[in-house]
Amino acid sequence: MSGITTVESEVPFGHTLYVCLHLNNLPLNRVVQHDQMEKTYLAWETVRRECNPYFEDGTGFEGYFVGRCDDPEAALDAILNINQHILDAIARLYRFEYGFQTRLFKTLTREYPDEEAIHIWSAYFGAELGRLRVHVLQDAKAQEFQRQTYKIISMLPPISYHETDHDVAQIFSVGSLPTPHYDKIVVNSDTLKPDQQDAWLVAQNIGAFGHPLVRKFLDRISPLGF
Repeated sequence: MSGITTVESEVPFGHTLYVCLHLNNLPLNRVVQHDQMEKTYLAWETVRRECNPYFEDGTGFEGYFVGRCDDPEAALDAILNINQHILDAIARLYRFEYGFQTRLFKTLTREYPDEEAIHIWSAYFGAELGRLRVHVLQDAKAQEFQRQTYKIISMLPPISYHETDHDVAQIFSVGSLPTPHYDKIVVNSDTLKPDQQDAWLVAQNIGAFGHPLVRKFLDRISPLGF
């Protein structure tokens, strides 16, 4: 491992988490568990921030396409297709609920922390990752990339959490390793077609719904009863 980067940031939806903890009289340390779910999130952040094989600024999905996509353009198409599939499914399910669709997008970009929307994004994200893991089992290069990534994770400290200013903050580390040799590209609104931009927005933001505190706590107290 060639280097470690320390990241200090708000936990996704940290203010909402803070309020929910206090309304339920739960101390923060009661909901923190340093387990496989946390390791999975650290692996996602390591790929997104430090070990991205295709993009200068990644999404986290990229590790699932090592061995399947021979260049960044192919990986971009694959990631856009996945996240467009999520958008299409949501559009079908909430076809005439335009107000709720707006809440979903505002929650995606963390403008408005709607608890039901948090649960829905978390559920779709988990379902897509389940499908992608099946492909990893069928590709030796993807398995090796995953093995190397989790080797890095095993050497990193667990996420540290603390409350601050009616919010919940975190400190975590990500590591770097040699990645497959591709000429990385920059992806942004200027390089995408207009009809691709919403799918890329989902790809950039949906990983937040895999955060261990989001999955273990916030999406379980949604109005859906989970």
